[in-house]
Amino acid sequence: MNTMNDRAFSAKGYYHQTVTRTAYVWLPLFAVVIFVCSYFEKYRFILYISVVGATYAFILGQLKKKAVEVNFSRDKITINSTEIRLSEIKSYYISLPLNELIVLRMRTGSGDESMYIDRNKREGIMEFLREHHIPEEKISYDYYLQYGHLIMPFVGLLICAAMYKLYYYIQYGF
Repeated sequence: MNTMNDRAFSAKGYYHQTVTRTAYVWLPLFAVVIFVCSYFEKYRFILYISVVGATYAFILGQLKKKAVEVNFSRDKITINSTEIRLSEIKSYYISLPLNELIVLRMRTGSGDESMYIDRNKREGIMEFLREHHIPEEKISYDYYLQYGHLIMPFVGLLICAAMYKLYYYIQYGF
């Protein structure tokens, strides 16, 4: 019988820290785009949608370049070139924060590793970790991993509001 223990498989993933850092690094660009779009009064909202949408697509393209390979093998999980021995993993949890990606959080003796991975790999990963007797355990950090990305739209809206108000003050005075 060929079990998951005997088969190695891999998936493309993204470090949670990389995704978060990339999103926050590009926020100033969004602010400038919103500020410039504010000067075109008649076409302002059309520009908001089209230019911000194009900027968002560009940011996603930059993020895809930062993908890493996650390999699940007999006695270890390799993320890029970092090896995590299965015996070091104390627990894991998988959540579905986005439509296309799951978050795999693994608690080891040295801390937590969090990865966004293709959601189609969820069942395979769960079976792999169950067969290696690694318990599934939800901790408070998992709530942040599952819902933390929702902070970004609110920060973006606040930046949009601030840039629009700045435009208004520059255009019409205090």
